[in-house]
Amino acid sequence: MPMPKEYQPLLSRWCAERVPEQARGSLQVAYTIHGDEITIVERRPPTYPELNSAWSATPVARLRYNAPEKGLWRIYLPTGGDEPGWKRYDHSPASTLEPLLDEIAADPTSIFWG
Repeated sequence: MPMPKEYQPLLSRWCAERVPEQARGSLQVAYTIHGDEITIVERRPPTYPELNSAWSATPVARLRYNAPEKGLWRIYLPTGGDEPGWKRYDHSPASTLEPLLDEIAADPTSIFWG
């Protein structure tokens, strides 16, 4: 089973497809990898660019491998609020990322992209 870093080409392509080329100066979709977790974020430019601040990154979803079922990926949502964390999204686990990325892109409950 490929681990997260092996998914970089797929993730890079998927993130790029989320935002039209002409809009990438004001919105980006990106990902980070930490261990067996992939976090998808929405990035926006600084509100005050003259202060040389960095782009903001708002978590959209997390894909976690082997949690809790062995050999499967699951989707998690940011909980936000006073106690940031992650809660499991109601979707079947998968042995590859593609069906989970499809679910996030489709966003049937408007929970990922609003």
